[in-house]
Amino acid sequence: MEKSIIFILLSMLLSCTGNKAYDQQLSKADSIMDIADDSAQITIKMLDALKPEWSKFTKAQRMRYDLLYHKAMNKAYIDFTSDSTMLAVVDYYEHHGTANDKMLAYYILGCVYRDMHETPMALEYYNKATEQADTTAQDCDYATLCRVYSQMGVLFSKQYLPYQELFSFEKATHYAYKAHDTLNAIRYYYNKTGAYTYLDNEDSAIIVNTRAAELFRKHGYDRDADIAFGCNYVYYLKRNNIDKAKKAFEAYNRVNFAGNQNYEDSYAFLLYEKGLFFLQTNQLDSVYCKLNESLKLSKSFSNKAITTKTLAQYYLKRNNPILAAMYAMKSTEYNDSDLVRVRKTQLHQLQAMYDYSRNKRLAMVAEQKSEKRIMVIYVVILCSIILFCLSIFIYKLQMNKKNHRISLIQQLYNDSLLKLQSNQRELQRVKDLNELEVIQQKEEIIMNLKNTIKDIREKFSGSLLTDTDIILQNSAIFRKIQFIILHPKEKLSNEDWIELSDLIEQLIPSFPQMLKNRLTEKEYHICLLIRLHISPSSISNLVGLSNSGVSLSRKRMLEKVCGKDGTAKDFDKFILSLV
Repeated sequence: MEKSIIFILLSMLLSCTGNKAYDQQLSKADSIMDIADDSAQITIKMLDALKPEWSKFTKAQRMRYDLLYHKAMNKAYIDFTSDSTMLAVVDYYEHHGTANDKMLAYYILGCVYRDMHETPMALEYYNKATEQADTTAQDCDYATLCRVYSQMGVLFSKQYLPYQELFSFEKATHYAYKAHDTLNAIRYYYNKTGAYTYLDNEDSAIIVNTRAAELFRKHGYDRDADIAFGCNYVYYLKRNNIDKAKKAFEAYNRVNFAGNQNYEDSYAFLLYEKGLFFLQTNQLDSVYCKLNESLKLSKSFSNKAITTKTLAQYYLKRNNPILAAMYAMKSTEYNDSDLVRVRKTQLHQLQAMYDYSRNKRLAMVAEQKSEKRIMVIYVVILCSIILFCLSIFIYKLQMNKKNHRISLIQQLYNDSLLKLQSNQRELQRVKDLNELEVIQQKEEIIMNLKNTIKDIREKFSGSLLTDTDIILQNSAIFRKIQFIILHPKEKLSNEDWIELSDLIEQLIPSFPQMLKNRLTEKEYHICLLIRLHISPSSISNLVGLSNSGVSLSRKRMLEKVCGKDGTAKDFDKFILSLV
């Protein structure tokens, strides 16, 4: 066996390279685990051989490694002592992996709590495991699912919950058949006997044992068939059906069944049952031998109580009332001790259930508080967003109203300027004609217009265009420039540049004085366009330069004209300040 293990390990290590090789090796370890009952130990050795490569694993591979290692430990009947690793595995598989991976992870964590005697936690995770199973999928892992229900049945048996036990073993049987595991399907069905016995439903117990024996024998499992049928002899004895009891007892003895090794007193209990059979069939010479041996091996008070009770009956048949009374007294004492033990066990179970319920309730309260806190945060964020949007809306609404008002004032201002210019020209004309009455009317109109313009300037000086800007933007050359900007194929002629230069120099006498003699012709043209509030990208098209060229030119002009370093925008501000 050891040589074969080493051969398997070496072949695995040599046959695979690279990161994908670890996935292949983990898959091999998983497949070997399911070959036979003792193959879990081989899997553990294979996984131990992979442990030095742990640092090279991806997170997914590490989680799979831990899951398979715990699965192998569970199959090898190695008790778990800590839940920390499997909690991390379950946390990972809650967000990754298939439905089968999730089911296996929850199942193994349930087994961890089973070994740690945390029955409520074990049952909770077994239930979660069943919830993960996708029974509609073709690749559903029915083999794991039937084991989950089987383990639940065992725990319900220990908790004295027979109806839940029956339900679990019924489910385990159903899914074992789906997994094509006939042997375990029949065993799970046979396990229902204990629940029926606890419910004093011996008729159902006999039916289950008999049916299980027939199924075992049909599929070639004769040993299991004899054990199942043999268990009926106790029920037949109670009914005084000696012939059937003998047949069942003979089947029981044929296999030399040593009892369920999961229970420490199983063999002692079998000896007691044999002693009881010999007592019922008046084979008194064999009674004492079996009962005495059973009493020596018994560790539980319950087993000692029934054994001493049967010994008392044996001594009554032997006409020895003194020993019969002595064993009857011992049986009473053992019964009392067993009652105390049962009460302690039940108290422990109640305490465990209370702790579990309390912790679950606290966890739920904490979760509800967390959800409320998150909800409050969401509400605050939502309200903040609503307030922010509302503030923007109100601000834009106010700005629109303000802009509309300014637009109206600007229009009034422009109209007043135009009327002023028109009336001034008209005044000059009537002065030449010497029409005194008309002159007086015009002067009065001009005075009113000047007052209107003055009032508007005082109230809205920061929001209005200057007189120069208004004249420039109402000029023909400005409108032509706007047209050329929209039609890039059109170009400004020399006459256009002269017209623009004359207009600005006429309105702003300081403009040529500050700039014309210090700059090149193209640079001066850029300054003229800046004064019209033309954008840099449009200027680049009008003067035939790139955007970066226009920007660099503006920075150079700032140094030439103002004698200082700065940005292109600084030069724009300087040009716009010339009025």
